Amino acid sequence: YENEMRSAAAMVHRDVAEEMCSAYTFTFIRNPWDRVRSAYNGKIATGRIMVDGRTDMTFAEFVRFIAKQDPADMNYHWRPVSQVCLTSAQEPAKYDKIYRLEDGFNSNLAEALQQIGWPVDEIEAQNVKTDPTVEERISNYTQAEGISHKHELVRLVRKVYKDDIRLGGYSFRKYA
Repeated sequence: YENEMRSAAAMVHRDVAEEMCSAYTFTFIRNPWDRVRSAYNGKIATGRIMVDGRTDMTFAEFVRFIAKQDPADMNYHWRPVSQVCLTSAQEPAKYDKIYRLEDGFNSNLAEALQQIGWPVDEIEAQNVKTDPTVEERISNYTQAEGISHKHELVRLVRKVYKDDIRLGGYSFRKYA
């Protein structure tokens, strides 16, 4: 009886594993420069999250702090997507679709939900804000208080989020 139960359990696990391996997989990604700025504005500048024991960090100090952190130790609000979703691992996870937030969250979410067979009656976006224009992004990074040179913060974010930038096809000077 015990052997029969193990065989039945193995069959169920095999069937579930086959179904899981053939399931539609997706993830969402956001422009790293906009994501870091948003994390700073929403979590650090407001004091909602203390960083390095401080609540009075400038944007430049925050970016430098991130650049020194091990991605595995980062808060999930700014941890690289490539770390969370294992897209840059030695054996990277493969997704059927990688959606970019800038390309329309609601329509992309509706598409993803349709792909997995979930009903899509009406999707109400939660906590979705318009990203800055290219001009605002450039100003945020190149004119920030306390930077050592004009491109310091841009380069630090590019270094930390290089896999996310590649994954999403992002560029600092392009909108999306």
